[in-house]
This record gives sequence, structure tokens and C-alpha cells, in this order.
Amino acid sequence: MFKVKLAERGIANSSVRANKCGCLDQCELGPTVVVYPEAVWYGHVGPEDVDEIIDAHIVGGLPVERLVIPDAVVNTTHKKS
Repeated sequence: MFKVKLAERGIANSSVRANKCGCLDQCELGPTVVVYPEAVWYGHVGPEDVDEIIDAHIVGGLPVERLVIPDAVVNTTHKKS
């Protein structure tokens, strides 16, 4: 989905590249996305969030706070509440 949306905006494979990866060890946080070079981790990302992440963060430089996984939580053991 990210690749398609980036291509629609004409920015795929320019200064931005989307690639699939294996396990990020954050399963408890739902589907995850990481934006580099800032290393901002997003959790519980759904298809409806892709445009907002691209427009706000990748294009606009402002992370989507409602989806950000706090640094203190990334790569730690999680328990569902």
C-alpha cells in the first residue's frame, strides 16, 4: 500500500523508498511502520493511516503522534492491558 501511495504522489524511489521487511518484534503493537532516518515507529497502522503518514510525516516532516510508539516501548516486552 505504501509503495502504491508513494507512486501516486510521484515520490516513490526518489528521496523516499518503501520496502517490506521481516519481523520487527513488535507484534503486540499491531502492524508497524518505521520511518527513517528519524527512526519514528508507528503501531497499529491500518490502510486508513497510510495517507496520513505519507502526507504528515514523509512529505510534511511531522510525525503522526496518535500512532507513534514511544521510544521506551520499542523493542521491550509488551503485555496487553
